[in-house]
Amino acid sequence: MYEQSAAWNEYYRELEPPRRRELLEKLISEEEDDGANGFRRRLFESRYTDPKRPGQTVDNFLWQCVNFIFLFKTMRLFYRKDRKEVLRGIEILCIREAADFGDAGRKALYWEFRNTFRRYFKSCESSSYRRKMFGLMSASDDEKTWQKCLDTWQMSRGVSLKFDLADELAIWNEAAKDEYSCQDPDALKRFEDYDREQTV
Repeated sequence: MYEQSAAWNEYYRELEPPRRRELLEKLISEEEDDGANGFRRRLFESRYTDPKRPGQTVDNFLWQCVNFIFLFKTMRLFYRKDRKEVLRGIEILCIREAADFGDAGRKALYWEFRNTFRRYFKSCESSSYRRKMFGLMSASDDEKTWQKCLDTWQMSRGVSLKFDLADELAIWNEAAKDEYSCQDPDALKRFEDYDREQTV
């Protein structure tokens, strides 16, 4: 369903924004437009531009990973406010806009999300990821592996279930699960087992 031309593979594998911009412009000028090139530009700008500081590169999609985990963990006292925050995140992620570009738009969105999660998991390789005891102790490899599973579930399935937004976040959730499943041979089973435990 989300198969793409080999030419776009490098773009969606690349994690650094300046290099991605170079590749994006090169591919748009050299490759036949599948109908989503305008949307790809829109995704790039939405992801990496801070409207308040246009000259500074950010990653608004990566921020949604962190933000959705936080909102999943928030007490239900703030349910309405937090649901609005998730809906605002959906706007930033350009999820509704993808429909205007048909299958090509959904495909571009899916791979942009895969790239976002790839960058998130890259950040998990840091020695500071999930440190314990007020940051004094590093987490073990097993603890990091399990925490990545929890993070992935919370920022995708968890948020969509908590705020009743499964349809709106369907592509986001699919991309999260698919990219997580590439982390190690047991990742997919770990994720699906945990998902069953949380949804029975």
